[in-house]
Amino acid sequence: MRRTLALTTAYLLTHLGYFSLLPVLPLLLERGAGAAGAGTALLCFTVSARAASVLISGRLERFPARGCMVAGLLLAAGSFMALAARPPFPVLVVLLLAAGCGISVNGLTVRAYVAQAVPDSGARHKLFTAVNLAVNVAASLGPVAGTFLVWAGGGERLWLLVGGCYLLAAATTRLMMPAVPAARGEASTLRRRLTVVRGILRSPHARRLAAVTALGWFVYAQLFSALPLFLADTVDRRAVAAYFTANAVAVILLQAPVSALVARRLAAGTPPVTLLRHGCLLLALAFPLTAVVAGQPWLIFAGIVVFSLGEALYVPLVDTAFADLAPESAYESFNARQIVTAAGESLGSFAGAAGYLALGSRLGHGAWFLVVGTAALALLGLFALRGTDRPATPAPAQKVAP
Repeated sequence: MRRTLALTTAYLLTHLGYFSLLPVLPLLLERGAGAAGAGTALLCFTVSARAASVLISGRLERFPARGCMVAGLLLAAGSFMALAARPPFPVLVVLLLAAGCGISVNGLTVRAYVAQAVPDSGARHKLFTAVNLAVNVAASLGPVAGTFLVWAGGGERLWLLVGGCYLLAAATTRLMMPAVPAARGEASTLRRRLTVVRGILRSPHARRLAAVTALGWFVYAQLFSALPLFLADTVDRRAVAAYFTANAVAVILLQAPVSALVARRLAAGTPPVTLLRHGCLLLALAFPLTAVVAGQPWLIFAGIVVFSLGEALYVPLVDTAFADLAPESAYESFNARQIVTAAGESLGSFAGAAGYLALGSRLGHGAWFLVVGTAALALLGLFALRGTDRPATPAPAQKVAP
């Protein structure tokens, strides 16, 4: 209970800051750096936040996970607060890279901590579900706070608010989180870590998991790339934020019943990859549904609800499935997760914006969503027909958490 409270409180704080910043970050960057500079800075921040910890995870294993979590949060807090001083563009990029690195280190070590401290798959899923619920509470509140501060001319205060959220999360983690020992006594090289990741992904089961995960994040990325463009073209721009708030609120309401269903299915022996495919299916169905009702703004909420149902099923299961992938090497299994997630989400973000703009002007606003939905459904059908969702050899027996 203490572990769950500490993790969910820390994630609520960090993501309250993160989602306060995310909707207005391009505007804040463009004011001082122009469109090209803003794009460069955003790219640096995104890549760093998603994958920076892969480069140093071998050294992170030498230290207790709780200490690494606190260090990552403090790095992000200090970097965000320094941005309130309006530094010149090169320094701004360095600070965004540092903030992203802190976020990435915290994310990796949180997952490794859970894999070490909670050996049972069902208990891990409950903990990851609680974390996802906290993230969505923050996602429903953060954009309102960030938008209000920027409209009131308080960009500097927003940087301080975000940094303060990460600072409070660091204090919460240090004071409330039970400690676990270091995973390994000596650092591993980047080549060794990548070799281990390649070894993990050589398994047919792991490749199947990686393919489903990458596809799911590709589709998920349309939420923050193509969907805002679609909404700006089809509904009153003043109402765009309502759809994203509806997504976060729907996930909050759906998470508990969905998680109860997932827990029953996992206990009955259903492989996590099977449930991941079902979540990905719902994500893929949401966008064609949204495209079909483009002329009816209120009905677009139906597509948002379907997407939210898929998100409530899919997102916590990604962590659960990768935690089970290599129980003897939590850092390497989550390195694999970060690489797969970064590939799927970054490609999905790029393709979402470019694909929507390219097809929307020629074939209509919903054309890109129909392409994404059709392609994703075809790939999911192929995954279902080929191979099995179970590992080739039984996984080691898991100890039951006390």
